[in-house]
Amino acid sequence: MRIATAAPAQASRVSDMLVCLLLFAFCLLASCGPKRNAPVAESATFGYCPVCGMQVNATDPWAAEIRYTDGTKLMFESPGDMLAFYTSPTRYQVNDWLQEKGNIKKVVLKDYNTKEPIDAANAELVMKSRVDGPMGPDFFPFSTRQAAEVFAGTNGGTIIRLADVTIDIVRELGRN
Repeated sequence: MRIATAAPAQASRVSDMLVCLLLFAFCLLASCGPKRNAPVAESATFGYCPVCGMQVNATDPWAAEIRYTDGTKLMFESPGDMLAFYTSPTRYQVNDWLQEKGNIKKVVLKDYNTKEPIDAANAELVMKSRVDGPMGPDFFPFSTRQAAEVFAGTNGGTIIRLADVTIDIVRELGRN
């Protein structure tokens, strides 16, 4: 009788140990994947947004980038995510070096109309329009003031520049 009851108990322990081993293996493999908050080479065609964690393809029409002086970059799912990071980098789990604005070489957005990359320092940004981006309210970048005025005239919104963006403005859009 003891043998009959001992065998199921032993099988249960083996089963529990197997489940634990599989769980450990899964955790180990998951930690070996790409770091979602790490910079990628400036030439990389994909990365992970440190704000929302989504994979970003450089060809995405809403993709934004912060390029650093060491030849790396962070990629963002949208201008709003990039500006959430840009105005408050310490909220995100990236290394200290990436949080320093002095290490930024260039911030790149894509023109809303042409989808071509533009230097964010020269961009006109429309915020609080009646149009949403792929992740809700967002900033709409334009390479010219005239294009931003046409968009704002049709869709509402306020035109600002990168230098004018603050954490409070980003919060108003619900992006941070």
